[in-house]
Amino acid sequence: MSITPSHTLVLITGANQGLGYECVKKLAAEQPNYHIILCSRTAERGQEAAEAITDLAAGTSVEALQLDVDDDESIATAAKYVQDRYGRLDVLFNNAGIGRPPAGATPLTLRESFLKVIETNAVSAMVVTEAFVPLLKKAEVPRLLFMSSGLGSITYTLDPSWPYYGYGLNAKVQPYIASKATMNMIAALCAVQYEKDGVKVNAVDPGYRATNLNGYSEAAGKPSDGAIEACRLIVDTDRNGQHATFTSTETVHPW
Repeated sequence: MSITPSHTLVLITGANQGLGYECVKKLAAEQPNYHIILCSRTAERGQEAAEAITDLAAGTSVEALQLDVDDDESIATAAKYVQDRYGRLDVLFNNAGIGRPPAGATPLTLRESFLKVIETNAVSAMVVTEAFVPLLKKAEVPRLLFMSSGLGSITYTLDPSWPYYGYGLNAKVQPYIASKATMNMIAALCAVQYEKDGVKVNAVDPGYRATNLNGYSEAAGKPSDGAIEACRLIVDTDRNGQHATFTSTETVHPW
């Protein structure tokens, strides 16, 4: 379908599964005249995911785009594609992330584990943002969103009354927690840097949801509920709307 100036262009990284995919499905079903660019590390998985979404609002479409957030060439190619084809981007949602490094034949050292998770979850989000910011600046109400976690709040981590106090004592989750704290700082830096350009920047906590990150834990909530807050921020076109916040569906989190 042809994309017009009235369409809202949304790009979501890591969107072929998990919470990113839930956001794509929710936006596609509820928002008319949206064009959602579903990014995936591999083109095949992205295409399969995009084709599976058939519940579409009037004038709305979903397009698969290969984008590996850990590959600078892939990021540059994706940004050029959006520039050449659409000339702008209304919303960038840095959603791609990992809970721990992929299992390999050789166990990773502590240093390697931290570097890999922080690179994918935080550094790559910053690199993707830098690549797409010129396109965001061409939108009427540009929105930049980061998928974070309440575990990344330093205030919560030090609060003995917090339900997850001490969770970080588990060495397996420490790289993930540190990566989300790093991402929060990146979001805060972007909020200050791009405010003058009219870009609304926020971090979102989806809550504990059953996804691949936690092995689809039975104790976790529905993945679809994890898309609610992110989608609320994505569709907020108030120029003076929410900016420089870290929120979930239930509350505003301390950084």
